[in-house]
Amino acid sequence: MKLAFTAVAALATLTAFTVSISANAQSDPIPYALQSDPAIPDITTKQQQEEIMSLFTAHIGLWLTRDRDRYPYERLITEDALFEYPYADNESVRHIQGRKAVAGMLRALPRAAVDWKIDDVRLFQTAYSDVFFVSYNLSTSEHPYGQDYLARITVRDGQIAGYYELWDRSVTGADSAATAHK
Repeated sequence: MKLAFTAVAALATLTAFTVSISANAQSDPIPYALQSDPAIPDITTKQQQEEIMSLFTAHIGLWLTRDRDRYPYERLITEDALFEYPYADNESVRHIQGRKAVAGMLRALPRAAVDWKIDDVRLFQTAYSDVFFVSYNLSTSEHPYGQDYLARITVRDGQIAGYYELWDRSVTGADSAATAHK
C-alpha cells in the first residue's frame, strides 16, 4: 500500500511539474535574433531586451488567444499609450491614444484567421534604451507567404507606451494579415 501511495505521489508531482513547464514555455518571449549595428553602442542590457520581447510576445498574444475579451491586454500598455498604424485604410485606426481606446480597438479588429504563425522575429536596438524596433513575419497555414511587419516600440515602466507599426503594402487582399487594420 505504501508503495502504491508513493507511486501515485510521484506521478502527481511529475504531472504538476510537466504542466508547470508547459505553462512557462507558453509565456516565454518569442524566439528572436538580436540585430545590432556596430556603429551604435550597446546601451541596453539583456534584461531590457528580454522585457521588450516579453511585452511584444504578450502583445501578439492578443492575436493568438481564442477569447480576446478576457485577454488582460490593458496590463501591457500605459494609461496614455499611443498606437499608430499609418498604413491603415481606415483613418480612425491610424492614431489611437489611451489604454481603453487601444485595447478596445485591437479587440474589435476582425479575426482574419485563427492559426497565426509568427516567425523571423528580429529585435533592433536604437540609440535610446527605451525604444526598440521589432520586425516579424505573420502568416497562416492557408497563406504561408505571410506579411512582413516592422514595429517601433517605446517602453516606459515595464509597459508599452508607444507602438508604431508598418507593413508591406504590396501584400494585399482579404486574406492578408494587414487587412485587420482596415
